[in-house]
Parts: sequence; structure tokens; C-alpha cells
Amino acid sequence: MTLIPESPRSGAAARSTDADDLQKLLRLQRAAVIAEGYVAQNVREDRLDRATAMMLAHRKRLLDAIMQDFGARGRDWSLLTEVFLPVQLLMAARKQLGSWMQAERRQAPMPFRLFGARAEIQYQPLGVIGIMGAWNAPINLVLAPMVTALAAGNRAMLCPSDMMPASAAALAAAVDDYFDASELAVVAGGLETSKAFSALRFDHLMFTGSPAVGAQVMAAAAPNLTPVTLELGGKCPVILGDDADLDDSAARLIAAKTLNGGQACLAPDLLFVPRRRLDDFITRLDAKMAALYPGSVQNPDYCGVVNERHYRRLGSLLAEAGQLGARVVPLGLAGADLPTQDDAQRRLALHAIIDPPDGARALGEELFGPVMVIIPYDDVQRLCTRLREMEKPLGLYVFSGRSRFVQKVLDGSYSGGVTVNDAMFHYSVPDLPFGGVGRSGMGSYSFGIEGFRRFSHARSVYHQAGPAALMRVLQPPYGRLFDLAVRKNLDRLARRYEKIPGRTRA
Repeated sequence: MTLIPESPRSGAAARSTDADDLQKLLRLQRAAVIAEGYVAQNVREDRLDRATAMMLAHRKRLLDAIMQDFGARGRDWSLLTEVFLPVQLLMAARKQLGSWMQAERRQAPMPFRLFGARAEIQYQPLGVIGIMGAWNAPINLVLAPMVTALAAGNRAMLCPSDMMPASAAALAAAVDDYFDASELAVVAGGLETSKAFSALRFDHLMFTGSPAVGAQVMAAAAPNLTPVTLELGGKCPVILGDDADLDDSAARLIAAKTLNGGQACLAPDLLFVPRRRLDDFITRLDAKMAALYPGSVQNPDYCGVVNERHYRRLGSLLAEAGQLGARVVPLGLAGADLPTQDDAQRRLALHAIIDPPDGARALGEELFGPVMVIIPYDDVQRLCTRLREMEKPLGLYVFSGRSRFVQKVLDGSYSGGVTVNDAMFHYSVPDLPFGGVGRSGMGSYSFGIEGFRRFSHARSVYHQAGPAALMRVLQPPYGRLFDLAVRKNLDRLARRYEKIPGRTRA
């Protein structure tokens, strides 16, 4: 079943939708873009205000729907991530919108700028933005990019994950209560709906999900030459320096890894620890986990795995690692006789797989759950070589008080972003672009001005000044002035660079 608002404030009537219906909705929004023309600041502010009011008015229904879809997930965590944070993003964008919309001055060329020539970038709305979300944050991951898409003056079609039908339905009802379908609409359905959505001729398509599905989305967008931003994932490594504070590092990593039960694209996957500190660090991790979630899987704030398929997948990873000879350690029990899993709630204790052999699935697959791999290392140079051999991750985390060590790791590795002495925090900085590299993503956005720019066209504008005679040297017929300005200049440069041999002269 797909939900599309049929008319403003019509009650979000549900009806089945096919590719033709999606095309009609796209044409509706594109016609509105053409009719509207320039999108004034007050219009954008009104849309942001209505989106804020929408979230506040529908927050309980949205939370109920998320709990229905997700099951064992703390309601307070859902309130924080799926309601509070989007509301904060909307209000921040509303406050900064005026400065974001200002033209950006650039330097005009000489000698024209001496006569008053000006160069600038004006940020222009792209048009209609398609946003495809992921199941691990079903509301947040469509609303966060929506904020800056609306701030940039666009209209948008939102496609929540097909794994979260109740959340998608609740969001569709909320949007329909505050927006005309020509401004903002929610498309919800199954796999075929998602495929048809990604094949629409948007002015920009934003996708959050796995690399495998991201490749399919990119292939569907390619015939339309639709530009895409792909926020994917990968195995985010942690490098613990020999001087790192073990207690502090363990506390921060446990907090990061257990967010949403480890079901986050930025969750730490691989922990590289100096060999001599390995056992001590595992002990600290166990203690910090026990302190943060007393009772382990019996703690109601501890997030369960989203569905049975993923629950079984994680169990299989742990079983395989043990069979291959790796040490598999449940964390957070603190010596108590506590269960390590709750099948009814799909809660699995955080497990560490210690130094699995090459070929283990835990070394190759993105874990996306309460499992992490810990690998001892002896030499940072060899470690950096190993990091470069891996697929480029979305995030990389370094724990050390020595700036030279930190920079050595950064210079010797690749990643979409970095957090030093914590994990995942670079994602939360509005002024930093967030995105992957290689298989972890393409393009970047943010909750701040980088997101505004992602969903804008940077339009170059040049205002000429000065007499037309200034261009005479570059126009035919070419003569003495051309020789002085071009030929003699090239001859002078050639003499300067002739000492640099080419390969055939070396």
C-alpha cells in the first residue's frame, strides 16, 4: 500500500500507487516549481515553520508508529532521534536561512576588477528533490535532508524505508495535514515502489542505505542523468593509540556502539588496539557496558535488532567466528549470571570477536548490530597499510593525546570523515560536510550550510566593467600585443621549466 496526499489536508487517504501515480506526483511538483519561480525567504520560512508545527503536533503518533515497526527500541531514544533532533534542525535552519541565501562574493579577474567588475555565486533552488530513507532511523533519515532541501527553496518527495510501513503511514498523515502535495509529499510502499521512485527524473536524488542498494539506485537514476547523493556505510575502524586513556576510550566507544543497538552506518566496527593493552581494554569495555546497561539484554533502554532476519544473521556471524577459532566475548555481564540474548525481543548482548582469522565474515561484512571486532596491532605503519587496503569507510576514529600519532593515522588512511577521541561526532557538526568516499558514499550534505548548498545550484554570476578595449589583445587580428602577452610569456615560462626532465629525457 502506498500513501500519497491526494489534496491539501485531505486526511491522507490510502490507495495503491504504481509508477504512473509517481510520475503524476512528480509532474505536479515540477509544474508548481515552474509556476512559482523565485522562492522568497518568507516562503521558505513558512515551510520550515509548518514542518516544525507538523512534528510537534504529530509526535505521539509518529512515536507509536516507530515502536510498532521497530519493536524493542527505547521510546525515549526514538523521541530524541526521530522527533527532537528534526525539530532542532528545522528551527536552526529557520534561524540561519537569511545568511545561507546571501550571494557569495568571488574575486573578479584583473584588470577588470579595477574598474568595478564583480563575480559572485548565487544559490538557486534545484527544483524537485527525491529523498529515500533507511529503516534504522525511519523518520530522521528522510526529515534531516528534507530540512535543508526546503530551506534551499525546493519541493520534495519523501520515500521512507519499505521495512517501516507504520512509520511511513504516520509520516504521510502528518505531511498531508500541513502541506499541499505540490510542496511536500510522502510515498510509501514496497520494493517495487522504491524501484520506481529511484527511476524518477528528480533534480536531485538523496539515498541513505547499503552500498548494494545504493548501486541499484544510482543505476536507476543514470538514464535520467539525475545527480545523486549516496550515504552508504562500511566498516568504520577505531585506532587506539598506545597512550590512549582506556577508561575514557572504552566509555565513549560503548556509548557510540550501542546507539540504536549498533544499527547505524557510523557505528564502530573494527577496533585496532595495541597488543600489550588488549586484555586490559576488553576488561574496561565489559565494565563500561555493564555500567551503561545494567541487566544487559533485560534493560528496557537496550535496543533490539530490527527483525528476525538480521537477528539470525548476527547470531550466524558469532557462531562462525567461534568455529574459526576466534575468541567471542559477551560484554556487559560484569561476572553476573545474565542472559546474553532475548529471542522474543530480539535483544543480543554486545559481543566482541577477538582477532578473527582472515576470511571470517565478521571481517568483511558491515556488522550493523551489537557486534564488534577487536584486532591487536604492533606497528602503526603496518596498520595504516592495512587500513588503506580496506574499502574506504564512512567514519574513522582515533584515540590518542599525541597529535603526531593522530596525524600519522589520518595521513595514512582514507575515510569519509574522522572523529578524534570519540566516535561518530563529526556527523553532528552542522558546519562540516558529511559523506562517504568510495563504497561508503558519494557526495555529502549536512544539517547546516553544506546541506543547503547540496540542494542548491551554485550559479556563477559575473558583472563586467571597464572599457571593451581591454579585451583587444585577445581578439583578431593578432599582432604585437598578442606576441607580448601570449607568445613571449610562454617562451619565458618554457625557459623556467626546461630543467624539469620528461621521462624520455631522464
